Amino acid sequence: MVRLCRGDADALAGLVQRYQNDIFRFCLHYVRDVERAKELAQETFIRVYVARARFDESRKFRPWILCIARNLCLNDLKRKKTVSMESLDEYASTAREESANAPWMSDGPDGQLIATERREVLARLLNTLDDEAREIVTLRFFEKLAARDIAEIVGSTEGAIRTRLHRILRSLRDKKIDGKEDL
Repeated sequence: MVRLCRGDADALAGLVQRYQNDIFRFCLHYVRDVERAKELAQETFIRVYVARARFDESRKFRPWILCIARNLCLNDLKRKKTVSMESLDEYASTAREESANAPWMSDGPDGQLIATERREVLARLLNTLDDEAREIVTLRFFEKLAARDIAEIVGSTEGAIRTRLHRILRSLRDKKIDGKEDL
């Protein structure tokens, strides 16, 4: 991004190559339409190029671009009057296929069945959350962002995000215990 800010137009291609899958997946999380997510991801990079002069080089790039993508997605949803976010049934089971290679899993059918059951339980629990809480959990655990970066994306403070995340996780634990779900 620093190269792009300093006039190297070829740097945009490097940013697109590095972040296109993350931005697409992030947009898909909001709009739940593959073609629309592709368009929004593309628009995100156009906005990055247009706003390159406003980028603060002392800040991290990933939260900045995710903030742009989030705003585009939310504006798109407002235009369509569809403010609900993805149910996470599909997202929890397909968005992070690398979770299938987790160290606690065995390679056999038993391990795959356990992993599938865990993802289904997780998806059911996450679907009980409101949109804001689901967004925070998704940014933290699926996008692997720090509380500071999440705060920057959603326009909050790091302390508020940490507190909210703690409460969300406690709520999910309580629901898991009450429902006797095994993760």
